[in-house]
Amino acid sequence: MEGASRGGGGYVPQDQRANCAVESDRGQLQVVRPDQDHEAVGEADGGGVRPVVTKTKPQAEREFTVYFFDTDAGGVVHNLAYLRWIEAVRTDLAENLGWGLGEMLDGEHGCPVLTKTEAEYLRPARLGDRVKVVSRLGEVGKVRFTVESEVLGTKGEVFCRSKQELASVDLITGKPRPLREDWRKLDS
Repeated sequence: MEGASRGGGGYVPQDQRANCAVESDRGQLQVVRPDQDHEAVGEADGGGVRPVVTKTKPQAEREFTVYFFDTDAGGVVHNLAYLRWIEAVRTDLAENLGWGLGEMLDGEHGCPVLTKTEAEYLRPARLGDRVKVVSRLGEVGKVRFTVESEVLGTKGEVFCRSKQELASVDLITGKPRPLREDWRKLDS
């Protein structure tokens, strides 16, 4: 498969990959080598490269296998596959908290509409990998809430982290609706 793609790129074996630059949350550029755990970078000053997803809120998780349709020609998972998995688990989380698909479409609390997605792609998942997506409820306001997610490998490696903001919207009028009272209590 090497050199098989047009326009540059193509599959490069793990041991032949060059250093990869990763921007830290502190605004500095740090280098993470393929053989280096990204979480170890910056730990000396207590920061790490990425913040840890909140561990104390309600959560849902699900496992997926990386199939051909999840990858590019080089067998690397493309960004939309991560977002599709995250959406599935985010929907599971809402259902676990009593806000199922039926109520989202017909209920008095409206439907959660995605308004913002932040995603960090930390290392590539590949064809045939098993991944686990863990999504947790973040901040909850009157109309808006956030969901934090991680896509993890079988050894705990973090492939992707995301934070999404959603707003409860009446699908008929397009206007914001107050979140369910039980959800607002989860943030207190």
